[in-house]
Amino acid sequence: MAKTKHIIFTAGVHPASAAKLRHIITDCVNQKYEELYFLVSSGGGDVFEGLSLATLIHALPMKTVMHNIGQVDSVATAIFSAGKERVSNQNASFMFHGVSMNLKEGGLLEQQLKEIYDGSKRLKADIAKAISTYIGLPLTDIEGLMKDGGNILSSDEAKKRGFISAITELSIPKDADVVSVGNV
Repeated sequence: MAKTKHIIFTAGVHPASAAKLRHIITDCVNQKYEELYFLVSSGGGDVFEGLSLATLIHALPMKTVMHNIGQVDSVATAIFSAGKERVSNQNASFMFHGVSMNLKEGGLLEQQLKEIYDGSKRLKADIAKAISTYIGLPLTDIEGLMKDGGNILSSDEAKKRGFISAITELSIPKDADVVSVGNV
């Protein structure tokens, strides 16, 4: 049986949770795990952190399985798509939407607004390209899911579209090696 680490990721995608997940992944590579089995339910969060995690996971030398155990939303869809295998619980869902920007500035010049707008368009395009590349679905299909305020796919719809390969209920083996990253 392959040396497998089960990684529960039920956190927002933020610098602290991303750093913890990167540390766990790095440790697994160094300990020569053959498979990482991710149990994911995340509302998304920081696009920079999410795309960085997705790139790292996609580049891993071992089998990576992503299992949606609840909701995979926003940039968490890019992280999820980076797995070499993707499955979902029946009652889980996936949400695709555009990018929001949290602004703390009071007054902005016209040029600053344009830079913010262009930046958000770039981030949205980067998420769509990552998902399309990792899964092998046409970019236009992913871009379409991210339009008009977003779209939520059930597991059945995600399977029909090729985003996941199977719908299967989670079952953690009795002697599993498990670690968890959650919101603090």
